[in-house]
Amino acid sequence: MPINFLDPNCSTNSNNPTFGLCDDPPPSNAPAYIDEINPTIWIAKVNNPRSENITFFAIDNCVNVLRPDGTLDSRCDGVLSYIDNLIFVELKSRQSGKWLQKGRKQLTTTIDNFKLNHNISQYSNVEGYVCNNLKPLAHTGQASNIQKFKDDTGFILKGKREIDII
Repeated sequence: MPINFLDPNCSTNSNNPTFGLCDDPPPSNAPAYIDEINPTIWIAKVNNPRSENITFFAIDNCVNVLRPDGTLDSRCDGVLSYIDNLIFVELKSRQSGKWLQKGRKQLTTTIDNFKLNHNISQYSNVEGYVCNNLKPLAHTGQASNIQKFKDDTGFILKGKREIDII
């Protein structure tokens, strides 16, 4: 049975010039979502200067992606969709550790599964973002993760806190 990564029951929307993406801290099982009111809870800030109508489809805690053995597969928090663009997003709140590497793997797994269930070639731009509100900029030492993502998916990976809608 196909997996619908763009399930309207798992979506929030905004056309505000600026809004945030949030993921409640563990042990919450709630999906990630858009917030337009409280920047202190934003893990990622979305800059939307043309006020495009953006839909955020939550994936983690909303869409079941199963491995062949029936266990839940790793997946990213969600995907932003507008016009013919997709931005896969993993939200992190970590001071240290391999947050970009772990996020890259979650994005790659999600994109691989998305490709099995949707025609990704209908989108003119597809990107992946690992957003960490405690580490707003990826260090240049992360070039290997960025290149690995490009090799694995064919898409660009960005490790920063702000997502710019172009």
